[in-house]
Amino acid sequence: MNPLNLLRTNRDAPPTLHLSAAGIDLVAQCPDAVLTVDANDEVLYANGAAADLFGRTASRLVGESLGDLLGPGHRRVRDAGLEPGRWEARIPAHGSELVVAVALAALRSNDEVVGGVATMRDVTVERLATEDLARSESRYRHLFEGASDAIMTFDSLGRFTTVNDAGEEISGYARDELIGRFFGPLLALESLPRAIIEFRKALAGGAGQFEAAIVRKDGERRYITVNYACPQRSHEVLCMIRDATEQKRLQQQLIQSEKMAAMGQLVSGVAHEVNNPLAAISAFAQLMLADQSLKPDQRHSAEVISSEARRAARIVHNLLTFARQHKAEKVFADVNKVVEDTLELRGYELNVRGIRVERDLDETSPETMVDVYQLQQVLLNLITNAEQAMAGVDRAQHRLLVRTRTLASTIRIEVEDSGAGIPGESLDVIFNPFYTTKPTGQGTGLGLSISLGIVSEHGGRIWAESGEGSGARFCIELPRSSSGRRAAPTLPAALVARAVTLRVLVADDEEPIRAALERFLTSSGHTVVTVSSGSETIWRAEGDEVFDAILLDIRMPDVSGKQIFERWRKERPELAERVLFLTGDIVSNDLQGFLSATGRPYLPKPFEFDEVLQALPLRRVA
Repeated sequence: MNPLNLLRTNRDAPPTLHLSAAGIDLVAQCPDAVLTVDANDEVLYANGAAADLFGRTASRLVGESLGDLLGPGHRRVRDAGLEPGRWEARIPAHGSELVVAVALAALRSNDEVVGGVATMRDVTVERLATEDLARSESRYRHLFEGASDAIMTFDSLGRFTTVNDAGEEISGYARDELIGRFFGPLLALESLPRAIIEFRKALAGGAGQFEAAIVRKDGERRYITVNYACPQRSHEVLCMIRDATEQKRLQQQLIQSEKMAAMGQLVSGVAHEVNNPLAAISAFAQLMLADQSLKPDQRHSAEVISSEARRAARIVHNLLTFARQHKAEKVFADVNKVVEDTLELRGYELNVRGIRVERDLDETSPETMVDVYQLQQVLLNLITNAEQAMAGVDRAQHRLLVRTRTLASTIRIEVEDSGAGIPGESLDVIFNPFYTTKPTGQGTGLGLSISLGIVSEHGGRIWAESGEGSGARFCIELPRSSSGRRAAPTLPAALVARAVTLRVLVADDEEPIRAALERFLTSSGHTVVTVSSGSETIWRAEGDEVFDAILLDIRMPDVSGKQIFERWRKERPELAERVLFLTGDIVSNDLQGFLSATGRPYLPKPFEFDEVLQALPLRRVA
């Protein structure tokens, strides 16, 4: 039977519409579900696919309402326009729900709707796939935008195609400002060649990693690590970009720390060699000054030698102390003293560069709790920067002014130079890591960043002031502290003069030092025996002779002073109690620990003869 014949109002009249037998076969065999309905949306015919879709026989579908079959939201055949109505319906089937795409076309006779044809296709799988894809895209979008690393894609010409939020943050540019632009202008000049080489590798299908420097929109320089791949060879390059500026800064600090550690170990090793000749020079100068028969010009020469030897010793001491690794420790210290010690370190360099140093130090000697070594590092950074700034300006003579002031609640230190000054746009960024105005190879851009960290750790602040062309002034403010643990004095307190005659053993491998001590102690009324090695020291001290004091050099070629003392502490404690150490190594942590543990006095080379007398025992061995 032709299903469309069911639309006739008079079943005995000739059919208004008819299909050929072939047409009937097509509808019956159509893979899509087909329902014919009357003007009231009641089903008149259902093909086999419709029976399968709704899970009932075709005969049971006849007479059902289209609305009951398709559920809420269905459209009525009378409302269908000239174009078929299309929508999606959800129908229950076998304990689940199917998504069905519905197309409803009205059939008209003499402009009157007499029925309609509804075609339905199960699109559940397609809709689930679409929903999965949408969820996947949503997850990717959230991952893309929420990633802490910048994610950027580029076309084959190196132009930005996508940029996430982190990409905007690291570059300083808005997304719209980057899309369609070539990546080259964003890179620092020295990083561009390497980036282009890596980009070509990526287009060829390669994957890799490289480091580069970029210049943000605000001019700040940042360091990045780029991981790249090419999802579509020769078409698109995907880059994951991580801000490595902080990591780079920490690496540079570690390298600098390792350099300082290596320097500390090196200078500690040569300190003995440097201080021994200084000790001999100083000792013989003092012997010359003790000679009352010297002519005035000869005395003046001896005074110059003695003064310069002390000055050299002080410079060596400051340099070694600065280079030494030490545990961060704040003590109650005189800021003026720290300034003077730092200026002394750079005194020669400032002088040969024609830089006049002016000191405007507070007369009240401002004191507060500071880590002396860290503050000295900050001042050294500022002074060195000032030297380099003034070197680039041609003047008859330059001026470096260092000023200290005690304020109500802070202590201010100012370092002012007569260089070219700092451009206004740089004042806000000069303390950023790796920011530098120096030529390549002349600075890491870390000095001021490290200084900022040190001052901040002390609860203070540091800033720069400048008028371009009129020099720069760096200001440090540290909080005042009225009490705290003071640094231990470097020299022993003065003692009363010795009147007793002692028998002294001097053990030192340096002949000039032995000779100077022998001459001085002999002239002071003491009996002196000198030895040049550790083994000879043991032989003389453990023999029949009795010594009231043993001046023992720490380092000797065969048996060291440390080994001798450890031997005596175990086997001859009475000899250990008579030891007075001599050492040219004043910064070694191991040596400082050893000396502290022994409890015995020591004299750092070079020494003053008055210090030797003060360290000798007050009475002879019974």
